[in-house]
Amino acid sequence: MEKQVESASSPLTSRRHFLDLVLGASILGWLASIAYPVIRYLKPLPQTGPTGPTHLTRDEAAKLEQNQFVIVPVSGQRVIVLQSQDQLYAFSAKCTHEGCTVTYQPGQSVIWCPCHDGRFDLTGRVVSGPPPQPLVKYTAQRQPDGGIVISVEKA
Repeated sequence: MEKQVESASSPLTSRRHFLDLVLGASILGWLASIAYPVIRYLKPLPQTGPTGPTHLTRDEAAKLEQNQFVIVPVSGQRVIVLQSQDQLYAFSAKCTHEGCTVTYQPGQSVIWCPCHDGRFDLTGRVVSGPPPQPLVKYTAQRQPDGGIVISVEKA
């Protein structure tokens, strides 16, 4: 009689073991599907793009003339180039508070971060809002041929 009881419990044990394995694998897959995007978000982007001075293309220069600002990639970084009263300025387009992309408001002559209403003046200093530090400044120069060059060296 004991043999019948053992053989009857054996299939239940193997089914339970199989279900435990499936459940465990499902939970691990679910955790991985949550952890992977979080890790990718926290991992810094690789530095890509050419190094050295960056020349604005004709389209970028036209957009600068039209909107009084343009955001361009310089050595893998977003840089906002703006024009105010025929003077060029270039700053990191990444807000020092939470990394949002800043924009230029020509009517107020301020660089504005829309995420938390941070404001910077045309020297990159914080005017108001939560940003803890000024924007990183780049060198922007107009060439004799009319082209605009953004230098990687921070001013």
